[in-house]
Amino acid sequence: MADLPPEVTIFGLKLSHLLAGGLGGLSRSLAHPGGSIVRHITTTIVGTVVAAYGTPVGAAVAVRYLGMPDIPLGSMEGVVGFLLGLAGMSLCEAVPRWVRKWRGPAETGK
Repeated sequence: MADLPPEVTIFGLKLSHLLAGGLGGLSRSLAHPGGSIVRHITTTIVGTVVAAYGTPVGAAVAVRYLGMPDIPLGSMEGVVGFLLGLAGMSLCEAVPRWVRKWRGPAETGK
């Protein structure tokens, strides 16, 4: 069997995780049109970051606890990274709404 090339990393994060998260974030952005280009770029970046940091843990959990031990960890990482990219963008849009709801109505300064 041929040896695989070493995994390329950027700032200690696997390039494959960054790409999977970025593609997941981009897919979600394209599925929800509207808004500014800045919104699409920033939410895609957030999806990429969530996937880059969450993929190693998410893939290990998926292989161990979802009853899929026959799927190699490397294969699972791509799927988990893509899904975390989708979820990261949703989280990016939901957190400000949760904070506004938690804080209640804004004070008018009277």
